[in-house]
Amino acid sequence: MTRTHLLLAPAISLLFSGAAAYAAEMETTQNAANPHDALVLIEEGDRQFHADNLNEAIATYRKAAHAAPLNSTAHERLARALSLNDSMREAEQEAKQAVTLDGKNSLAHTWFGWILGRQGKYKAALAEETVAVALDEKNAFAYQTMGLILTSTGDYNQAIRAYERAIRLDPDDLGSYLNMAAAMGRKGDYAGAASVYRKAITLNRRSSLAHLGLGSALGKIGDLDGQVRELQTAVALSPKSANAHGRLGFAYSQRKDFRGAMREGIVASVLRVENSWSSFMRAMITTWAAVFLVFGAIFAFVFLGSRFKPQPGEEVLKSYFLIFHKDRPGRFVITSRRLVYVPEAVSQWFGATRMSIEREQVERIVSSSSVSGGAISIATKDGVTHKFSMPNLVLEPLAKKLDSLNLGTPTDLVSA
Repeated sequence: MTRTHLLLAPAISLLFSGAAAYAAEMETTQNAANPHDALVLIEEGDRQFHADNLNEAIATYRKAAHAAPLNSTAHERLARALSLNDSMREAEQEAKQAVTLDGKNSLAHTWFGWILGRQGKYKAALAEETVAVALDEKNAFAYQTMGLILTSTGDYNQAIRAYERAIRLDPDDLGSYLNMAAAMGRKGDYAGAASVYRKAITLNRRSSLAHLGLGSALGKIGDLDGQVRELQTAVALSPKSANAHGRLGFAYSQRKDFRGAMREGIVASVLRVENSWSSFMRAMITTWAAVFLVFGAIFAFVFLGSRFKPQPGEEVLKSYFLIFHKDRPGRFVITSRRLVYVPEAVSQWFGATRMSIEREQVERIVSSSSVSGGAISIATKDGVTHKFSMPNLVLEPLAKKLDSLNLGTPTDLVSA
């Protein structure tokens, strides 16, 4: 894994906490054709924006700009919302109008710089952020945006200084810590990045991005156990994150845990596909493309042989992939009469055989979960216990289905 694999926190979602606090302090009473109507509309647009009703907010901000075309704040708010809707060309026009109407509107300059930076116009973007902080040296949002721009240009030292300034102004903003740690990682200061990620975790222990970044940094400094521990936490916090599963799979491979590596890689591939075909194809362009393609090929090949044909009069109720029995991957099939484990092709070559349990012979089922995965134990009336392991994404629906069948003693769920 190269330096660029250290997490640069997604800036779109992480900048808003600082921006929102700063925006609340801005005046919205510039010269306008109808300042009162514009003020009311801006406030309504802000409520819609912070309720994640982006399209409604854009429509309301448009009305505000139309009601008071000389109101800089109306154009600034519209530019902000448009940029988050990926309407970058129009957003740039509105932001430019905002700073033209009021050259002393620090927040308008900040968003103008942000929008320019999103389009790769880093020199012009940096100039806008420089103006923003000159107008208001307490504009933490501008310093954080400046850090993002400088990181994108490879000037990591200056980016880190900008993030430090943002943190001094707003010490509770998680985004500044995550972005600064990412810049440190790109610079090659992995120990420093780990330290900053730990500070981010003290702010929000449920931040999967912070645990993901910390795990990557620890891996770079040779703490493989710490890397796995943090990435397991990231997966537990964001179980549908293909990135988290992919990185955890890579971490397992570094510890020679190839079973875990294959399991997480397959889960990552499945999640990528589920996100939509177009998103999956775009992901193939990234550095992780080879990893996901390989795991996808393994998935297709490995489970090719785990086909199942029910017996006469038997109905298949449900089937689950990614089930491991005695460290051999396969498929778990629930029928109207049986619970059947069907090993995949490679496992069959090495002697693994199908296992069938009559449903009426089941005495007890116990399921358990931990950050590293789940397990189900099925005890039968002849005194034998069959154990299966699987990712947590598979455990939850499988355990729920088994519970619904009322087999033996009800399933217990134990979280480790």
